[in-house]
Amino acid sequence: MSAPIGQHWQQVNDGEDLLGAGFRARTFVFAGPKTKVHTTLVNHIGHPNTKKAILYVHGYTDYFFQTGLAEHFIDLGYRFYAVDLQGYGRSIRPSTPPNWCDSLEQYGQDLDIALATIKQDGVDHVVLLAHSTGGLIASTYLAQPYALAERESYYKKAFPDVIGLMLNSPFLALPFPPKVLNRISWPIRILVSLLPFSYLRAKKITLYAKTIHCVFGGEWDYRLDWKPAHGFDLSFHWLREVIHAQRNLANQRLDIPTLICRSDISTIGKRTTEEVQQGDGVLDVDSMQQSAEKTFRNLTQVSIPQGFHDLYLSHEPARTAYLSAMTAWLHTLTEKH
Repeated sequence: MSAPIGQHWQQVNDGEDLLGAGFRARTFVFAGPKTKVHTTLVNHIGHPNTKKAILYVHGYTDYFFQTGLAEHFIDLGYRFYAVDLQGYGRSIRPSTPPNWCDSLEQYGQDLDIALATIKQDGVDHVVLLAHSTGGLIASTYLAQPYALAERESYYKKAFPDVIGLMLNSPFLALPFPPKVLNRISWPIRILVSLLPFSYLRAKKITLYAKTIHCVFGGEWDYRLDWKPAHGFDLSFHWLREVIHAQRNLANQRLDIPTLICRSDISTIGKRTTEEVQQGDGVLDVDSMQQSAEKTFRNLTQVSIPQGFHDLYLSHEPARTAYLSAMTAWLHTLTEKH
């Protein structure tokens, strides 16, 4: 497949995905900041002629494996796609450190590739669904200014219309309550800027991982080399770029219809798996909500009791409540299109 005019990527693989016969995976290679990188677009093969689709963007230390999530949207009449961003999951390569980025804006190329390919598949309307850091990446992507008429015209021809954004516990603010965040955000920014080549070493298995993976008693089986239970080493450079993206987004005002789903409480710092399972054990939901209200002008918010950080991985009935919230919101959205 040749790339659209003005784009520079090459498809290098197309076949059945590791999730099984119901899923297709296409791999693309393109120039990254330092070397060639890969991105992978996975799609459920259901509804091949439908003109509307969901595009899922995963979070940090993550990849797409939630087959039931895909099947939910297939049952609603959508096509379903998911992208494993450069340096994540199916797109990890020996030449690039896992999860590394020079800037969060570079993931715009992954989304360009995904959306252009979806358009070539015959899809006209897309709703983005993004989790955690993926929510920050997707929001940053949608906030890009298309100032040049020529560029805007090209995007309209080569890309489907992105008509909505669904955010699953988005990483719009650092994981501290609002009052604490106001006090410590500046010192954190100074620290990560002064020490960009430093890391927080990943040593212990996180309580969040213990809540979800089956080897620790959770419900889910996924690849621990791609989503390790102790996480990857946390780069201060990566954290600096996250803070930069969050600050930039806070100064944007987006009109796209947006749904944010989050847990009703945060359980950061809890000491047992049972306590962590009562809410979001990764991010602060109040800071998340405040940031969302600042940026998104057409915002619907839903809180999910006992929802995990990745709401789809929650226990029942929280998982069903999350799926129901998206279903209801999509029904309202599609009535307008």
